[in-house]
Amino acid sequence: MQCYNTSGGFLHTPIEEVKENATKSLEQGIKGIKIKVGQPNVREDIKRVEAVRQHIGDDTPLMIDANQQWDRATALRFGRAMEEFNLVWIEEPLDAYDFEGHAQLANALDTPIASEEMLASVGEHLELIRHKSVDIIQPDAPRIGGITKFLQLTTLSDQAGLALAPHFAMEIHLHLAATYPQEPWVEHFDWLDPLFNEALEIKDGRMYLPDRPGLGFTLSEKMRGWTIGTQEFGKR
Repeated sequence: MQCYNTSGGFLHTPIEEVKENATKSLEQGIKGIKIKVGQPNVREDIKRVEAVRQHIGDDTPLMIDANQQWDRATALRFGRAMEEFNLVWIEEPLDAYDFEGHAQLANALDTPIASEEMLASVGEHLELIRHKSVDIIQPDAPRIGGITKFLQLTTLSDQAGLALAPHFAMEIHLHLAATYPQEPWVEHFDWLDPLFNEALEIKDGRMYLPDRPGLGFTLSEKMRGWTIGTQEFGKR
């Protein structure tokens, strides 16, 4: 699956470091770059996007994520300013539960709208689908109830003609995204790498499914050293 990196473009990161991180990600074989926006001064956000676009070139997929920072008017003005940068999507421009606002924005802009990593059930996502709030749906399997609920939701998402880009946890979402009829995006974070003995294969812009049993990971000794408690269930 095609993959993009998020962890190098947070708001607290100076722009020169964001650009360096983008270069490193692309050199690792990651296809796209996502950066955070949503600063109090919208002009600073625009400068930030422009700097990264110039750095990575016009052909590299670029996404932005506002983490629910804007009201409807700000999101619309900013979205119009973003049209020239050919973004893959604008993520979470509004409060996650503002289904109508997202729908108005998606209808007004050429740039696709992605959202809803924060929703906690299939039912909440159905409201998103019913309102036609987004072009790209971003469910989080652990947050909405696990693998079965995720697959229920993606069936409905496909019927609605939505693209898929699951949130975080690439170790599980890579497998689930592989079941989607159209090629999804998988979000790359290296935060969980110390927990596992194995690493995912990434090359030529894509993340590859492992052929190991299950999800393809075993827990590392470092993770075991960090464990502060255990609990067993199901025993009598």
